[in-house]
Amino acid sequence: MGTQAGQERVFVALRIGQAAAESLSDWSASLHEKYNFRKWTHAEDLHITIQFLGDVWVEQLPLLQHAIAQVAAQTPPFALQVGSLDTFGLIEAPRVWWVHPEGDLQSLYILQHQIGQACTDLGYVPEDRPYRPHITIARKYKGEIPFSELDHTFQLPPVGWQVTEMVLCKIRVGQQPSYENIATFPFGKE
Repeated sequence: MGTQAGQERVFVALRIGQAAAESLSDWSASLHEKYNFRKWTHAEDLHITIQFLGDVWVEQLPLLQHAIAQVAAQTPPFALQVGSLDTFGLIEAPRVWWVHPEGDLQSLYILQHQIGQACTDLGYVPEDRPYRPHITIARKYKGEIPFSELDHTFQLPPVGWQVTEMVLCKIRVGQQPSYENIATFPFGKE
């Protein structure tokens, strides 16, 4: 299903801190040959989705941005770091390979709930599944050896970052990086 003219496919997210993103991206680049995924996440695309909104009419974006800004203004900064690896889909051929964020997860869940409520108040329908914060590293495993049989005894880079803002991103299909910030919302500022 494509986006109609006058619409943008958007989501609310937390970008990964630049040093953490570069470290994670360098680490994942070292795995490209051994782990055969169709798509690896570009360093500038590393993020934690707060709320996926789908196709939104461009004229509705200012109202949406206002609601996000109000939540951001009441949100204090918090710290996250890279945690362990996990997958979505079959372990033999995962559709997504991802990293658990760790740190102040209570603040992350509160933020996600508040954004979800603000978006619901504007008429957006939330996803009908539990929120699972994650940082996607790669998508669509296509290796001949089952993913579950590969060596997974390696260490993720021990990096963290201070979360001080949210972004509203639009999806740019077929481009690298794939996501573009429409607006940035600093925390704790009116």
